[in-house]
Amino acid sequence: MKFNNIQNALEVLMERNQFITEYKFENIRNLANRLNNPQDQLTIIHIGGTNGKGSTTDYLRSILQTQGYKVATFTSPHLISHHDRFKINNIPISDEDLLRHINLTTPYWEEFSISMFEIDVFIAVNYFIEQEVDLAIFEVGLGGRIDATNIVNPICSVITNIGYDHMQILGNTLAEIAHEKAGIIKETGLVLTGEKNPVLLQIFKDKAQREVIMPEPVKHYQIYGNSIVYTYRDQQVEIPTVALYQIDNSKLAYETAYQLNEHQLVKISQESILTGLKNTFWQGRFEKMSETPPIFIDGAHNEAGIDELAKTLSYFYQPITIVFSALEDKNYDKMLKKLELVTNDIIVTEFTFKRASTTENLAKNHKVQSIKDYKEAIEQGINHAEAGGGILVITGSLYFISDVRQYLKER
Repeated sequence: MKFNNIQNALEVLMERNQFITEYKFENIRNLANRLNNPQDQLTIIHIGGTNGKGSTTDYLRSILQTQGYKVATFTSPHLISHHDRFKINNIPISDEDLLRHINLTTPYWEEFSISMFEIDVFIAVNYFIEQEVDLAIFEVGLGGRIDATNIVNPICSVITNIGYDHMQILGNTLAEIAHEKAGIIKETGLVLTGEKNPVLLQIFKDKAQREVIMPEPVKHYQIYGNSIVYTYRDQQVEIPTVALYQIDNSKLAYETAYQLNEHQLVKISQESILTGLKNTFWQGRFEKMSETPPIFIDGAHNEAGIDELAKTLSYFYQPITIVFSALEDKNYDKMLKKLELVTNDIIVTEFTFKRASTTENLAKNHKVQSIKDYKEAIEQGINHAEAGGGILVITGSLYFISDVRQYLKER
């Protein structure tokens, strides 16, 4: 099988998820062995956790790029196009390169029964080797232990935090989920985490059998305009966002860069760390899309994400309107209950996606407005914000935020 255009190739690639009904880590491991483990040719940093993986990845990418390295990132899901999953120095792969690398993987699709995500991992590995990158950062897709990215042997394993998400796969308790996430810890390499729960930290320590490094607490921070300024390791850190949860993600990236330098794994200056953090902007994470009225989009797609979003919204004194949608397999009932503590002006809506929830299910047991068409819901939200002199926040599934962002850009 060979594809002649990228649109057709991506359509067939996405269909793979419908055909692969049972995921087995041995499949990608066997393929990696067949190809003599090409991932071992890369110098890799592996980032897992429940929330903040993408932001931490991008902060670290920016730091390393500021230092002068050629840095690759593999992330998921994508916000704008499939190409976003494979970036070098923050530039997505081209149509031509993506098509060529998809075609390189097709001989193995059926033999190894690999899904879209597993194929993506091999595209990333091959593309990054071809482009001779200095470092590659791989973000875990789901869990860790049996995630397709776990074929890598990193110089550093980072676990952002542990929260309730994908429980039907990862387990019903935080301890069970932590065991799955800890699966990215290998026999060698640095281990860092932003998790603070001592029970979960012990799980990481038991797995690592060596020091698990944690960032220092941030005691003071201030918001200046559209930025947060805080002190870390006696340095003034500025990040271009008002999302408070990015303090944890940025300081974890800071500490990771600091430790890589301290252990002489990667040379990184203090100046590159501070400049890199100051210049990082992660799309879809409390991203401001409009000034009048203020419109923010935020991919808070689970309970922990909603908790963090709510903390940020507590600093706004204007009325808040929220437009919300989620996937059917998420605990959207609890997510909405948390949002109802922030505002009584919530609109639930739908978007086109196989696992998206309906407005009927979302609205059940909640005093919310239901508008099936998400574009109509957004327009109604804008009207509410304008009439009340408030702000509009659109949140929920990352797939929903991807559609919303495109619509607001066109609008």
